[in-house]
Amino acid sequence: MSDSLRPSPSPSTPVLLQNLQTAHPQAQVAILHFNAECAEISLAHKGAPVHTEHFPELSGVQLLANCFAGSNSRSAQLEHAIEVVEDAIMPASLDLRQFMVFATGELAEELSLWLNEIQGSEQHILSRDTIDDLFTLYAAASLGAVNLKMVDTSSLENIHKLINNQSLGIYLLLLRECMHHMHIEHIYLLAP
Repeated sequence: MSDSLRPSPSPSTPVLLQNLQTAHPQAQVAILHFNAECAEISLAHKGAPVHTEHFPELSGVQLLANCFAGSNSRSAQLEHAIEVVEDAIMPASLDLRQFMVFATGELAEELSLWLNEIQGSEQHILSRDTIDDLFTLYAAASLGAVNLKMVDTSSLENIHKLINNQSLGIYLLLLRECMHHMHIEHIYLLAP
């Protein structure tokens, strides 16, 4: 796709990159920005944005339409979504193990609020294992296979909120696959 046809980064992304780089001058900074309309990863180094990778096929609208709209079983839909995400991000060959990685947008805020409800405390730094566990919980719950050993019974209402929010489930999938394939150990959730 030519650069003139690519969507431009979210208007606040360059400013946010610059502010994060200023706050962390010795770090390379990456922003994962996924929402209904776009999916992009922006990178900055030494105070300046250096690259934005666009993934139009990974916007929430596209993933819902391409992976979750059919009559396939939920298990088949999830497996197909994982394949679509992997097929989109792997060619980018981004290695972010040396980056401070931030997740932004409404879904980052929703995830933060949901974690606050379920854990009773704010959590802004999430490890790869935490994201794996959350996605596994989402997948199991959406398949009707949550076992009470996975959660305490007071959390069941919050689990239902998670499985009823397909956008948040897709967001967890995107974070999980990015963390695995881009060598990200932890991410910082930034709520707007």
